[in-house]
Amino acid sequence: MKILLLTDPMPSGVFSQALPSLALLPYRRDLSDSDLADVEVVLAWQVPEGVYARLPRLRWVCSVAAGVEKLLTSDLPSHVPVSRIVDVDQAEGIAQFVVMMALCHARNLTRYEVQHLQKQWVRHPVAAVRSRVAVLGMGTMGSAIARLLSAVGFEVTGWSRRATQSLDSVLGQSDIVVCALPLTPQTQDILNARALALMPRGAYLVNVARGGHVVEADLIAAVSSGHLSGAALDVQRREPMPADDALWDVPGITITPHIGAQSSVQTIATQFAQGLAALQQGSALPRLVDREAGY
Repeated sequence: MKILLLTDPMPSGVFSQALPSLALLPYRRDLSDSDLADVEVVLAWQVPEGVYARLPRLRWVCSVAAGVEKLLTSDLPSHVPVSRIVDVDQAEGIAQFVVMMALCHARNLTRYEVQHLQKQWVRHPVAAVRSRVAVLGMGTMGSAIARLLSAVGFEVTGWSRRATQSLDSVLGQSDIVVCALPLTPQTQDILNARALALMPRGAYLVNVARGGHVVEADLIAAVSSGHLSGAALDVQRREPMPADDALWDVPGITITPHIGAQSSVQTIATQFAQGLAALQQGSALPRLVDREAGY
């Protein structure tokens, strides 16, 4: 069974090492139709438009990550199932990243970074953190984030499309908003000028989901005006983020290069092998994605 790899930015070579018994074909633009004719499985981070149309024997698509929006292109046949990887350790790592950024904000540690540079030894006592935090998206990642935030003293409210409380209400009551949503047509641009304006003055945004959730021009305006105190963006619309991107120059906005946590190659390989065995046996595929919902 031939398997097509489109795992960039993860190097395809690591999967050749982790899955040595499988016929893996790293994708190249110059692959011929005959090269692709017998591909039955795709293991990918993202798939360019038009690739699926060249795979007449395609039976299964597996994401190397939790998010699958980069796989659901218009030419993906409706009968082909899509599954994803659920990496609990990655969720824990992202949760640690969120807690770190939330605590840095709540305890105003950037003030001490400035004082350090100015050689000023000045104390600004802060009480134990009890900030109200909204976690948008309560899947594997969001649930880990909410649990860890609660453990260090934050007052956490989780929100998802099944929540009884409206998003407007949650945003209006939150000192910190964490985006951990899947990126779907319904959540694209969800954190726009209107949503940001609902957040209390001085509130803070942490995005560890996808850059497409945030209308970056609206965020820049909200922070520059002083309505929001800032944001921590581990994901951006343009990745890698070019040097001329306006986000770099906004005081209060912290940019990190999508490093909240990385998927484990071994976890991906193990779960992919489980799914491949199920496919070959005609069993139900694990961790299937609802293609209509987008996750």
